[in-house]
Amino acid sequence: MNATQILNALERERTLLREFRSLSEQQLQLLETENMEAVNQLLDQRGDLMLELTAVEATLGTWIDQIRMDPSISNAVLGELRSINDDIVQLANQVVEIDEQSHWRIDLIKARAGSELQTLNKGSRALKGYERGYGIGPSMQYMS
Repeated sequence: MNATQILNALERERTLLREFRSLSEQQLQLLETENMEAVNQLLDQRGDLMLELTAVEATLGTWIDQIRMDPSISNAVLGELRSINDDIVQLANQVVEIDEQSHWRIDLIKARAGSELQTLNKGSRALKGYERGYGIGPSMQYMS
């Protein structure tokens, strides 16, 4: 483990988070058009990115703990590590904000779909009542 390896890993994490943010933005746009099939495909891609992000983060956690105790690491290198880490935190916060908007949009879609289903169900019951009340349709009284 050396500072260059850590910088490269942080750069990789930042790149992955940028890709993740981009997918999150695309997902939000697809939710606006309610293209759920495409949203599911993006969720699969996000899942793959999340696996890689988790692996990079686990490795970095170990390395960063080690480098903090290493007196040979210069303040300039530590400053660069902090700068990249700040970018990573900012990207992660952006993803959270976008995902909150996506969850809000999904809740709206669910509520509207539930309302539409209730309306359809009420309409179906109204037709059955109409058929009974006006003798439309076959009568089952004489079938026995």
